[in-house]
Amino acid sequence: MAGAYPDRVEIDAAGDVALSAEAAASLLGIPLDAFLADLRAGAVYSVVERGEGEDAGRLRLTLRRRATERVLVVEAATGRVIEAR
Repeated sequence: MAGAYPDRVEIDAAGDVALSAEAAASLLGIPLDAFLADLRAGAVYSVVERGEGEDAGRLRLTLRRRATERVLVVEAATGRVIEAR
């Protein structure tokens, strides 16, 4: 079962999402050591998509590990999470 979704994520100076390993492990509902092992093994993937048109100003962060997927839609300017699934 997934952990709590964050209210906000960090957006770095380049406009990219910065999510800590601890936060990612929590989102996926797994212990940090299991997350790090899977990350090293190439079993964890993330994709950040920038919204266009009516979705301009939003980012969609998708985090995948094995059969588990979590998605956060974020305001690009503030890092505020506006949708989580």
